[in-house]
Amino acid sequence: MDGRGPRPEPPRRRSGDVSSGLVRPWGKRAAKDRTDSPTRTAILDAAETLFTLHGYARTTMAHIADEASVSRATTYVYFASRADVFRALARRVRDEIAEVQRTAAASREPHEIIESSIRAGLQVYAAKSRFLTVLAHQALADDDMRGLAEEIHGDSIDVNARFIALLQQRRQADPAASPHAVAHAVNAIMLRFSMDAADDPAELDRLASDTVAMYCRLVGLER
Repeated sequence: MDGRGPRPEPPRRRSGDVSSGLVRPWGKRAAKDRTDSPTRTAILDAAETLFTLHGYARTTMAHIADEASVSRATTYVYFASRADVFRALARRVRDEIAEVQRTAAASREPHEIIESSIRAGLQVYAAKSRFLTVLAHQALADDDMRGLAEEIHGDSIDVNARFIALLQQRRQADPAASPHAVAHAVNAIMLRFSMDAADDPAELDRLASDTVAMYCRLVGLER
C-alpha cells in the first residue's frame, strides 16, 4: 500500500468498441455479406446502365448513386471509386461466362458441351454487348482497363483451349490450329455475333447455330 488507495479498474470493453476483438470478425462478415447484397447489385445495375448510355468518363459516382436511388455515402460503403465499380462489373461478366462453361461441362458429350456453352455464352455477351464496347474503348488508352478486358476473355479462352486440347488428346478432334488459337478465334466470332444478337435478339438462334458449325469445323469435330 502506498497510501494512494486502490487503482481504478480500466473500463470494460463493449462488444462494439473499436478495440474489441469482436469487431474484426464482424467486419469480415459484413464485407462478405455486402458482396451479394441487393443494394450492391442495384448499384452495379445502375452503373452498367449509365456506363452503356454515357460512357465511362461522363459517369460519376454521384450519377450512379442517383440512378440506384441510394446516397453517395452508401455507394462508397460498397465501392471505393468509379474504377472500382467498373472492375466489379467486368468481373461480373467474367463470372457469368465462367458459370456458363461450368454448366456446359456437366455433360460428357462434346457436341452438347459445345452447343450449350456457345448458345448460353452468346446470350451473356449479347446482354453485356454495350458494356463490353465501353470496356474495349477504355482499354485502348488505359492499361488497367486492358487488363480487365483480358481478364474477362482470357479465362474463357483458356478453359476453351483446355477443352479442345483434351478432345485432341482423346483423338476426338483434329483442330485446324493450336487449341489456344482456335479458342481465340471462336471467342472473337462470339463477340462479333453478340453485337448482332444485341441489335436483333430474334437472330440469336441462327447466330448460335452458325457459331457451333464453325467451331466444329475449326476443331475438326464431325457434327
